[in-house]
Amino acid sequence: MIEKSILLGEIELMMMKAIKGGTLVDANGVIDDPLVLIEDDKIVSVNSGDTSTPEGVEVIDASGLVLMPGMVDCHVHFSGSAGILGNFRERFEIRLMRAALQQTRQLLDAGFTSVMDTGGLIGFHVRNAINEGIVVGPRVMSARRYISVTGGHGDAQYMPLEWVKEGRPFGWGMEGRIADGVDECMRAVREQLREGVDFIKICTSGGGGATIDPAWVPEYTYEELKAMVHIAHSWRRRVMVHCYNPEAIRRSVTAGVDIVTHGNMADDASLKLMKEKGTYVVPTMAVYHRMAKRSEESGSQISGMAATLFDDIRRLHDAGLTLAVGTDTMGGMMPFGGSALELELYVEGVGLSPLEAIRIG
Repeated sequence: MIEKSILLGEIELMMMKAIKGGTLVDANGVIDDPLVLIEDDKIVSVNSGDTSTPEGVEVIDASGLVLMPGMVDCHVHFSGSAGILGNFRERFEIRLMRAALQQTRQLLDAGFTSVMDTGGLIGFHVRNAINEGIVVGPRVMSARRYISVTGGHGDAQYMPLEWVKEGRPFGWGMEGRIADGVDECMRAVREQLREGVDFIKICTSGGGGATIDPAWVPEYTYEELKAMVHIAHSWRRRVMVHCYNPEAIRRSVTAGVDIVTHGNMADDASLKLMKEKGTYVVPTMAVYHRMAKRSEESGSQISGMAATLFDDIRRLHDAGLTLAVGTDTMGGMMPFGGSALELELYVEGVGLSPLEAIRIG
């Protein structure tokens, strides 16, 4: 019995690893020369470097390196890219999945270990493949199809309306669910819940890059939003809204949504309301930063938003709101693997310290 106990102890030590040296940076601050113990791929302790390392443990020397927890991107769309979508020898869905599997690796390599897939055809299936251990990737929380009014931001206005209502994918693998009126809105949420989504995404205003539904248009009534939030919360699912203008923010937050993504056009009253309700805000600066030059050439309203972007986000921060990193990454103009740009912009554009930006991430 004693021999077996010793053997078990040796096996347990062999399953442990230690990362020693370098600099550890997390939301609590900085630890120089840390000792991080890992057992069964889980961190079990974080100590200063003067802590002794257990004998028999594999030690990974991190001298000269920076050790950080995985970061979170709260706004991505697993989809394709211009190059992938240009190959018509494959079915559309196959091209999307092939691109998405590459994108999961790009996210991990960039240090992002959790993402929110905020609407699209393929992210939901990527989540399932990762959860089942079929592929390696970040932790994915998926909304699948985002919900939109007819003619709203989630409606592919360049396609026949009946195609969109049939659920045909559009853009780079985006997929919307058109719902108008309280009853249809409730049905749309229940459909997403039936599929097993992690949260609900609703488009409650126009979009920054849109022409038919500009960002200043509020798109859902309070009654419609309240009904959708009620159903989602009954299932213990959070609600994220694509939202820009003050009236759309007011309706959404008053109805009880949990997360506002974008929010650039918030006025003082809507800032105060979001603070009172504890609403999370995901500004998505990176996508505006990358689109700004193209927008100047095309005359898109994005160019105007980009001009005041950092001032707008500084107002969100100074209002005491809880901000989170989100990039609106979708391939092409906002490539996967570039999510750290959002943190850079918090420092270089908004004026936060590097540690403050890391805490947001």
